[in-house]
Parts: sequence; structure tokens; C-alpha cells
Amino acid sequence: MDGKMTEKGNAGEGGKGGGLLKPIILIAIILALFILVRVFGIGDRLGEIKGFIERFGAWGPLVFVGIYVVATVLVIPGSPLSIIAGAIFGSFVGVVVVIFGATIGASFAFLISRYFARESVAGWISRKESFANLDRMTEEHGSVIVALTRLVPIFPFNLLNYAFGLTRVRFFTYVFWSFFCMLPGTIMYVVGADLVFTAIAEGRVPLSLIGILAVAIVFVTVVVRYARKSLHEKERNVEMGSVGEISTKAVPELSPNDVHNKTLLSNTHPIDWVNPVPEPVYNLVVIGGGTAGLVCAAGAGGLGAKVALIEGGLLGGDCLNSGCVPSKAIIRSSRSAADITDANRFGVNLSGKVNVDFSAVMERMRRLRADISAHDSARRFSEEFGVHVFLGEGKFTGPRTVSVNGATLSFKRAVIATGTRPAEPPIKGLKEAGYLTNETIFSLTRRPGHLVIIGGGPIGCELAQTFRRLGSKVTVVEMADQFLIREDKDAADILKEAFESEGIKILLGTAVKEVAKKGKKKIVTVVKDGIEKNISADEILVGVGRIPNVEGLNLEAAGVKYNRFGVIVDDRLRTSNRRIYGAGDVAIPYKFTHTADASARIVIQNALFFGRKRLSALTVPWTTYTDPEIAHVGMYERDAEGKGIKVTTFKQELRDVDRAVLDGEMGGFVKVHVREGTDRILGATIVARHAGEMISEITAAMRAGLGLGSLSSVIHPYPTQAEAIRQLGDKYNRTKLTPMVKKIFKAWLSLNR
Repeated sequence: MDGKMTEKGNAGEGGKGGGLLKPIILIAIILALFILVRVFGIGDRLGEIKGFIERFGAWGPLVFVGIYVVATVLVIPGSPLSIIAGAIFGSFVGVVVVIFGATIGASFAFLISRYFARESVAGWISRKESFANLDRMTEEHGSVIVALTRLVPIFPFNLLNYAFGLTRVRFFTYVFWSFFCMLPGTIMYVVGADLVFTAIAEGRVPLSLIGILAVAIVFVTVVVRYARKSLHEKERNVEMGSVGEISTKAVPELSPNDVHNKTLLSNTHPIDWVNPVPEPVYNLVVIGGGTAGLVCAAGAGGLGAKVALIEGGLLGGDCLNSGCVPSKAIIRSSRSAADITDANRFGVNLSGKVNVDFSAVMERMRRLRADISAHDSARRFSEEFGVHVFLGEGKFTGPRTVSVNGATLSFKRAVIATGTRPAEPPIKGLKEAGYLTNETIFSLTRRPGHLVIIGGGPIGCELAQTFRRLGSKVTVVEMADQFLIREDKDAADILKEAFESEGIKILLGTAVKEVAKKGKKKIVTVVKDGIEKNISADEILVGVGRIPNVEGLNLEAAGVKYNRFGVIVDDRLRTSNRRIYGAGDVAIPYKFTHTADASARIVIQNALFFGRKRLSALTVPWTTYTDPEIAHVGMYERDAEGKGIKVTTFKQELRDVDRAVLDGEMGGFVKVHVREGTDRILGATIVARHAGEMISEITAAMRAGLGLGSLSSVIHPYPTQAEAIRQLGDKYNRTKLTPMVKKIFKAWLSLNR
């Protein structure tokens, strides 16, 4: 390792006598300077230079600082200028102009190197282990290394400025320690020159100078030896720890191991991925590569920010790998099966039983998921958005630093976007018997004969109907008296009727007591009204909620507060550490892909551009993708009542909408709540086969401040189910036709007959 340090500028031990050699050389230089001044009459020339500087009057010192800055940037040795400063300005002013000129020049040279050469050199450094180790050391121990090199008086300072610009050392660390550690050398040169020329003027040998230099040399030698010892100790620690830092990253397992999952893996967690060399500091470090994290990274990177994205699992997060994408793919297949089964109702006679090839359905899902994964790939984010993608587990090491696979990333701002995972209910025997969640159910290749679903939330309801239509027997067990407990009761009742008509068994107000394994079967014991019943299942799907991914982040080190719901953020999505933000499921109550996207956009504006965007200002719609779909936006009636707001509700049944009648999809409605006495829309629920497409019209109206009455004048193509929204506008406008208004209209019209 000594050899490595010598490569960087003789900062190594260099033998036992290396510590005294440089001070001896310095004394020789000072004595030689004295002789040169006496023999060659340099004092006369200094007089000419002094005269030139004095022409500028009070601006003379600033002119000299400017000359020193230019010389430093142009790599012109600074020692002669320091000597000249001592001769012209004397000790005090000379030290001031030299130290500021040297520091400003060093800063300019450092920044030139950092922003014009660092990026191209970084790739080369990453392939050279010795230089990569040194690069890491400058980041972790930059103050020691800068101090050590600056305290060696004959070190080539001006080249050092450019050299350090290529490393990870922080700019302010470099400037701070350069300033203070160049001070001893500056004093020796400037004060030494002042004393030399004063002694010459008085015609004596500067013995006092040699005494001062001796004291300074002893001080610098002790400091340098201590710094070297400390640096070598830390350097050995880096070498010993390097194996762990560059160890192979854990690669998530995907099942089945077919060509589609291999493609998915190559995009979202490439086995051969090499983490980049970190920047000295990032504008934004994003922990979590799900929807919120990807939007943050792509948005900030596209705007020119230096961004690091950390993901330990698969990029794309829950949405791509185990949520929206795979579920909607198999939902589409199940709807096709349902349409064929129901075709006779439309006069289309199909002979024989519908045959669903479950393995083909799942293979189609994996193929489409793999195709879509290219949008979230590590290479795309690296090449298209300039994001530094780090695959590995990230954790905070301080309020402004994150570590990943042994590398330390420094940031101005950071985002926690680690998402959530399925909750495991405390049911006796469940873990031993084995169960599925949304993270594992899409790995199935064989259709379960009987699927028991614990939990009647959105995930449970969507997959219950899907697997029933794909040929499984399905039972849904829900503790509450209504599934989709958050939704409008009228909407949940319609869905319950649809489920029961398709043969899905619904057990409401029912608890799961225990689960036991019996051969290949899983026996689920349920309890309702004190009566126990056993249900034999091939597979169990658990969908009882989500828990935040905060473990392992070391949030305490960053000063970030959290609770069982996730990281605690304010309305601008700032955590208790104002440099760190939260986005997506781990931070906000709305656990949807589109709200993760919206929260990420808030973070980009607030974190990078002094924005004041607020989460509470969002108008958030959501949809449960059953058949019929249930879509909602804004308040429910119970929400308005809880806030003391009086509402008027308008409801349009789909059985009175021509297109719904023609489609045979009359089991649904559009319900809109307005503030009493006005047409201001507070919330809406739609139950229809394509409710998710219809809700956006109402969301846009709410966002734009358009009242329900205004929607009456919006022309809708006929026949469409969205006409129900216009009809509600008509219903509202008819409420304004009071008996008195009607009498006035009647009188007016009678006069005009």
C-alpha cells in the first residue's frame, strides 16, 4: 500500500528518514534564496515588481490575489509568488493575499477537474482496484488525506488541485482543509521572505529566521507523522474490508425459471450489473426502485440532477412484479373466459365447456410483464436518464449519507420510497401450512382446485373473481360485515351479488381461527357467531393489508421518525430530517401506483426547486378492478358527515342508461355527492364494467372546479355508459326549477303564445 500512496505524491513513509528529508531540503532552499538575493541582486528586481503593484494603490493586494489565482489555475508554481508577496507586502498582508489567492485558485482548479474530467475518469477508476480503494478513501477520510498532502511544503500543490478534483472528496472538505493546512507553508515562505529581505537591508544573516523555521519544521513533522499513521491504519481497514464491499449482490429468485422471467430479471436486476463509482455528492439519492422511486429518479435525472437510485430487489417494485401489471394481465384473460361463458345471453351459442389453459394464461402474463419491464430497466435509467443505479440494500449512515454494498453516497436531498409488503396475520398454523400473497401467487403454473382467500380487500376481491373465472373454486373469508370495507355499501352489495352469481362463496363476519396441513390439503378453521367450520383448500391467499418496508434502513442514524404506518412526513412529504423526503406507499395513506407517481412529482418540485406542493391538494381517484369495477374519488358521505359538511347525493342507475341496457351491464350506478345548496362536487362513486375509465371525467371536473350542473352541458357520444354522468347534471339542474320558478316560466310562455 506504501507504493500506492507514493504514486499519488510521496505521501507514504518513504523510509525511516523520509520524515526529515523534506524539512532539510526546505532549509537549504531558504539559505539558497538568501545567497541568490545577495549575489544576483534580486532585491532590485523585487523593487520593480513592488513599484508595479503600488501603482494600483489600495487595490494592489487584490491585483496580486488575482495574479495568484490565475497562476494556480495555470499550474504555475506558487512558491516564487509567495516569496514575492513576503518581500512586497510584509508578513501579515503577504500571508493574507497568498492564502486567499492560493485557496481561491485551488477551488477553481478543483471544480474544473471535477466537472470536466471526473465522469470520464470514474469508469477507469472502477476497473482499477488500487485506485478504486484510494478513491473510496478520499471520500471516507478526505480531511486526513487533504491535510496530510497540504502539510508537506514542497508537494506540487497546483497539480494536487486537479488530482483531488478527480476523486470523491467533498468540495467544501477540500477547500476547508486546504486553507488551514496550506497556512503553515504559506507562513514559512512569506514570513521567511520578509525576514530574508529585511536582514539583507540591514546587512546581517537571518539567524532568527532559521530558529523560527526550526520550530515550524518540528511542528509540521509531528503533524505529518501522526496523519500518516492514521491514514495508513484507515487504509489497511479499507483493504481488509474490500472483499465484503465488492461481494456479489444477492439476486432475487423468480419462479418459474423460464425465458420470460429471465428477461424480467435481466432488466430489473441484471446479474452482471456493476455498481457505478459514486459521485462526491448527489442532488438526490432515492432508496427504493418502485413506482415512486423510479419517477423521482427519472424526473430528477431528466432535469439534469445527479441522481443515485438504490434497489435491493427488482426494479419496478410491487406494481410491475407483483401488483398492477401481472394482476391486470390475468384479469383480462379471466374476462375473456367470462364473456365466452356468458355468450348465450347475447344469442351466441357455444357448444361444450369453456376450457381455460391456466398455464398458458400465466405464461402470457409473464411474457407481457417481461416486455413491460424494459421501461423500468437498470440500463434504461442509466443510459437515458443518467441515473447511477446501485443494486443492493441501502441504509443511512448519517443525516446526509447512505451506504450500499460498501460504497458511501453523500446527498443534498434523499427520498425514501421503499414501499410496503404483505402483512402476515397472527393465525395459528398459517405459516407452517404455507400461504400465498400477491408477491407469490403470480408464480403459480398449476391452477389450484380450491383457493381460500383471507381478506376481502381490493387484492382479495380482484383475485377471487379472476381465479373463479379461470376455473378454481373460491371462498372469501372476511371478518367485517362488508368486504371492501372502505367503499360505498351500495357498491359493495352489487359486487357481492355478482360474486355469488358466479359461484364465489362469501363468508362475511367470519374469522379464521387456525390452519392445519393434512396431506396435500390445508384445513382452514373459521368461526362465525361462535360456530366453527373447517374448509379444505389447495392454496391459501392472504390479503389482509400491508406493512411498510422500514427495517434495515437505519432511519435513526438519519434522524428520520417512523411508526407502524411508515415514515412520518408532513404535507410537503418532508420527514423529520428536512433533507429527506418520503414518497409512495411507505409514506402516504393512498397505496396506489398513481398516487406513488403523484407523490414523487411533489418530491421532485419540493426537494430540488424550493416548491411548496402539498399532498392534501391532490384529488385522488382509485379503482378496484373487479367486474363490475368500483371507482371512487373524493369524499364518501360518511367523510362529509365527519367533517360537519352537509351534502346532497345524486344517483343514476345504469339500468336507466341505454348503452348499459344494450351491453347487458345494468348492475351499477353513478353516485355524486355535492355540497348542500351548491353543485360543488365533493366525491363520487361509480360501479360499472369500465368505471375506472369513467371516474376521470368527474376527477377532472373536481380538479378544475366545475360543478355538477356544468357537466350537463358536456356533450357525450350516444350511446355510452358515461352518459350517466351527464344525466346526473340534468338531475341537479332540475332541482333549480322550484315551483315559483316554474310559475314564472309558465306565465312568460303564456304571454308569448
